[in-house]
Amino acid sequence: MAPALYVAHDDKLVIVSTLPLEIVGGRGVTFGWGSVLEVTPADPPGDLGPMTGVVLGLGVVGAALLLGGAAAVGGGLLVMGLVAGLGSGWHRWRKRPGVISAPQLQSNRDQHHVLVDEADRKALSDAIDLCQRTSETWPSLGALIDVPLAQRQLAHALFDLAGALERRQELQELHAELAEHDGAFELAPRMAKATTALAALDDEVARRLATLNTVAVAGEELIRDEQIDALGRQADETLARLTSAEPSTVPDAGSELAERTEAVLRAYRELM
Repeated sequence: MAPALYVAHDDKLVIVSTLPLEIVGGRGVTFGWGSVLEVTPADPPGDLGPMTGVVLGLGVVGAALLLGGAAAVGGGLLVMGLVAGLGSGWHRWRKRPGVISAPQLQSNRDQHHVLVDEADRKALSDAIDLCQRTSETWPSLGALIDVPLAQRQLAHALFDLAGALERRQELQELHAELAEHDGAFELAPRMAKATTALAALDDEVARRLATLNTVAVAGEELIRDEQIDALGRQADETLARLTSAEPSTVPDAGSELAERTEAVLRAYRELM
């Protein structure tokens, strides 16, 4: 089944879209949960460490030998250094991180929400964590939930939250620009309207996050209650089996051994 929502993120922005997003020009990482597909550029390749020194060393030694007249050996080492350097460069090129591609961003702007503000990206990350927690409860809920429907609703809720965050982001920019001209009475009504709208968006974002948290916690608590009920039934069965039996009438072997040991010791002391 095709994802209902795509989330692409890197160190600078997050794009939430109902249309496909991908990583181009290099390596990327994908992670799917529910009907959401997350994509992100891969981490850049690490330093090759000793290999860099080997490449440099071969090149330097080869060049020195060539200058000193040892053409055969020097040329060979120089070629080896060149080959090693090319191989190292090819490895890094293949491992290079890609970039986010949103090919329909401009033509279908209403299907994309772009977040660049750090606080808004953090809020969306928190929402994704809540949505993932929710989706993880579905296998344990069985027939209690219509999973395909729940997947679509959760993706839609995440998209709507991203839209609220994007609107808040734009409004914060406008609010900051108006604040730079705080003394201009002509802008005072706009400033008041922007402040009121910004407060309303703050409330909306908080409400949407609270709703997602409620959904996640509800599923987790239901599973926990079922686990507690199952443990209670198991405890009742075990206690009934272990505590309902009549006291044993079979002689205690330990007591018999203790009595015999005491008798032997008494007899030994009497003989001394």
